[in-house]
Amino acid sequence: MSSKKKFIPLFCLLLIMQEEPDLLAQSTVTYNNQVFLIDTLYPAAKNKGTCNCQPANNWYGMSFPWEITYGPDDSLWVTEAHGYRIFKVNPVDKGYRQVSDLNGIKDFNYYKPVIPGTGTTAVAPQGGLEGLALHPLFMNGKPYVYIVMVYHLNNTTGEPTIVSDSGSLSTNNNLCNGTSNDGHPCFYKSKVLRYTYNFATGTLGSMQVMLDGLDGSNDHNSGRLKVSPTGAESDGNYYLYYTIGDMGAGQFNNASRINNAQDSDIYEGKVLRLNTEQDGDASNPLDPYNQWIPNSNPFISSITGFRTAVYSYGHRNSQGLVWAQVNGNWILYNSEHGDKSDDEVNIIEKGHNYGWPKVAGMCDDNYNDTDANPNNDYLANKLVVNEHSFCQTHTVTEPIFSFFNVDGLSVPSSSVSNYTWPTIAPSSIDYYGAGAIPGWNNSLLVTSLKLGMYRLKLKPDGSGIDSTSTPQITDTIPYLHGYRIRNIAISPTGDTLFLAIDSTGSTSGPTGGFSGTTVNVTNPGFILRMIFIKTLALEPYTPVQNPVNNRTSVLVFPNPVTKTLKILSASGSHKPLTAQLFDVSGRLMMVKVTSDDSFTMDVGNFPNGVYIFRLYNGYGANLDTEEILKQ
Repeated sequence: MSSKKKFIPLFCLLLIMQEEPDLLAQSTVTYNNQVFLIDTLYPAAKNKGTCNCQPANNWYGMSFPWEITYGPDDSLWVTEAHGYRIFKVNPVDKGYRQVSDLNGIKDFNYYKPVIPGTGTTAVAPQGGLEGLALHPLFMNGKPYVYIVMVYHLNNTTGEPTIVSDSGSLSTNNNLCNGTSNDGHPCFYKSKVLRYTYNFATGTLGSMQVMLDGLDGSNDHNSGRLKVSPTGAESDGNYYLYYTIGDMGAGQFNNASRINNAQDSDIYEGKVLRLNTEQDGDASNPLDPYNQWIPNSNPFISSITGFRTAVYSYGHRNSQGLVWAQVNGNWILYNSEHGDKSDDEVNIIEKGHNYGWPKVAGMCDDNYNDTDANPNNDYLANKLVVNEHSFCQTHTVTEPIFSFFNVDGLSVPSSSVSNYTWPTIAPSSIDYYGAGAIPGWNNSLLVTSLKLGMYRLKLKPDGSGIDSTSTPQITDTIPYLHGYRIRNIAISPTGDTLFLAIDSTGSTSGPTGGFSGTTVNVTNPGFILRMIFIKTLALEPYTPVQNPVNNRTSVLVFPNPVTKTLKILSASGSHKPLTAQLFDVSGRLMMVKVTSDDSFTMDVGNFPNGVYIFRLYNGYGANLDTEEILKQ
């Protein structure tokens, strides 16, 4: 699969390329004055099979690509979350092949999970086959492939034990309740595996279980894996970092599930750290996976008295994890789903508490029970009371960035569409440290299940986001709005991005919604290839030295729109704001000047078609430009 093509016979590759048309003709797009060439990579299938996704020119993509990793063998390694398969894709000529089919090591049909002997239909897990990571010495004697997967559907009796608010116990897995799917089991098990890659056959070889019996769910499994790069660890070792979610505890049909993100004894809502090889230390003979747990991990179980895999805690649903070398220092960043606002970017540090479920985003009390808004009283179905006091008493580490850090009165109701919540649903994060794209160096790229991708320019030392770095006077620079992106990889040359596109969905649940509805997406199930072409000429720019809210961002919805266009700009933007709508010929159709962060524009009388929306702050700086479809 590398440029040497040593993994695929040439005649097979030619057959693949002859049979499959380009699903998206190459086209150029311009984002923030830079031009990119976009097309799609495979895998693809001519028949739908079990894909459950939308067709693109009668061809079907993967069934929810989850992980996309650019390997040292010059291949893209891709996991198929719902199909439980691993592919290698040639990033140049689009050749691909299947490396492994892992359906045989799970005990349920993903597309219709039924508990054996009961006829009871469960709710499918969010994710499924999730993260994949390669050892940094993959090509030099350590050909290890690490994966995490949901593999077991719990029975209707026995585990888990539910403790109600009254203190009574239940061991019935029929307790998944909430908005819908009442009485349907949603408790699963997950495990972390290490395979040895067989270069001769191009398949996964021997397998070892690193952690088993981990809790799983139909929601918030997280499931990102990253191995520390060479030189990143002070002791010279390599460790595997794994984000395990809070299982959706306290929301939707997990409303009765206890949230354990603050309990360091339980592997939920955590970043876990494992050895990449067994260390030979059998200090806990009762634990068959003890040798995978580093002796340098920060927590000792209050139950067993032995070291645990927990590295940090207080996380919600972290689907992004990346190591970055910034100014000579290695930093581990994550991106994490907020609740109804306050998606996060964090620096992950050993032993630190990140606040969930008592804090969402910053320690700023926008979630509390003391103001007039009842929508911000609860997190994970429990009363918040006061974020600030919890942060002080529990030494909470705040994120370095919070998307849409709205005030308490602006937190929406859970009953409205989650597409209108002030969130981006961050699905992954990567670090751009190459110089191929002007202006991008030392940036974090955060993909979104709602709004494409954002680029965040870091401060020189990587400790925070530089809000003075762009002529837009904003630190969230948008790209690819209209795409539901699950993950991103960057080529070593730095001029090409690869993006895994979800098959369907909105934001929550296994396919994007607990009501059973789905949302069509652009190029569902495919890998998007985005190649930098050129930067257009700009007028000389001198930064405006004015106070700027370092969490400025804009949400424009719904899109497509029928009557009322809603605009949300995070508090702190210099006023007045000026919103403009143009038709495709450039004719100005509407102007609205306001001092409100949240406002609307009535387009009900506009002819159907495409319009250009622009928003400027009081300095005249462009905060947002995007296409709006009126229908």
